[in-house]
Amino acid sequence: MGRLRGRPFFVRVIFLTLDYTKTSRYLQPAAVYPDERILIEKIIAGDPHAKHWLYDQYAAPVYGLLLQLFPREQDADNALVRTFVHVFKNIRDYYHSGGISLFSWLMKQARETAEAEVPFAGLTGNDISILAKSGLMQFSDTLSVECREVFHLCYCMGLSRSVAAARLGKREQQVFVLLQQAMKAFRKFSNSN
Repeated sequence: MGRLRGRPFFVRVIFLTLDYTKTSRYLQPAAVYPDERILIEKIIAGDPHAKHWLYDQYAAPVYGLLLQLFPREQDADNALVRTFVHVFKNIRDYYHSGGISLFSWLMKQARETAEAEVPFAGLTGNDISILAKSGLMQFSDTLSVECREVFHLCYCMGLSRSVAAARLGKREQQVFVLLQQAMKAFRKFSNSN
């Protein structure tokens, strides 16, 4: 459990529910999946090492996004578990995602989990305005209009730079520069909050 040490207990438990055993992890060398297609096929086949590798590679950024979307850490914790359980059960859906990267697809799954679970129904007007002004929404308000559009399409919606460029009527290089500016600003914003 070396790489899982220090992570919340629920994260360690997720692998027990996904046919992961400590014994098999220590007997096998660490797997490397140079191709997303190979990784996905291994996950479809039920390979616990592939599931573990996917989680190890992507849980931190997915969790970071969920922390921005949920006002309470406990809600983000639960959403992370639900996101990866959903991903492992529905990994075949990636093939119908329109050619986005696996990382973007995972982030999209996390956003969809968050959208389905944000508890708007029980909040008062003040709570809703606090939630609306937290995290990503608060950050995106600091960006220029062009950077905000690119950030929303590429980071929030998970579209590739080429697709975002086509939607915005810009060259891909322009989108790259705008996204680079937005991500630098996002890192500064995340570190200051």
